[in-house]
Amino acid sequence: FLRFYVLRFTFTLRYVRTYVRTYVRTYVRTYVRTYVRTYVRTYVRTYVRTYVRTYVRTYVRTYVRTYVRTYVRTYVRTYVRTYVRTYVRTYVRTYVRTYVRTYVRRRTYVRTYVRTYVRTYVRTYVRTYVRTYVRTYVRTYVRTYVRTYVT
Repeated sequence: FLRFYVLRFTFTLRYVRTYVRTYVRTYVRTYVRTYVRTYVRTYVRTYVRTYVRTYVRTYVRTYVRTYVRTYVRTYVRTYVRTYVRTYVRTYVRTYVRTYVRTYVRRRTYVRTYVRTYVRTYVRTYVRTYVRTYVRTYVRTYVRTYVRTYVT
């Protein structure tokens, strides 16, 4: 005949898992920020077998990033101004001259000469002033951002 034996086995499994993670992030741009995070996790499980394992994992990551940004802005402004001035001057001058001459001879001749001179001067002055102002403003902005991330 067959015999059946019932065996009672009790197994206790303790699985301990610990993660230690350090996260450091540094920003360099006239200010420094440091983030430090530490995570510790523990898992305990029970199995049919007795199994003990300790697992320690260390993860170190170094990340260096340099961020350089150059911002160049050129501002050009041209100012043109034209100044036109016209100067008109009319000069009128009238010159009147009267010449009277009397001529007497032996026989009593009387001769009279009357001469009248009329002279008119007309002078016109036209002056034109043209002034042109050209002003150019050139402004150049150069901005450079340097960011270095060390994580």
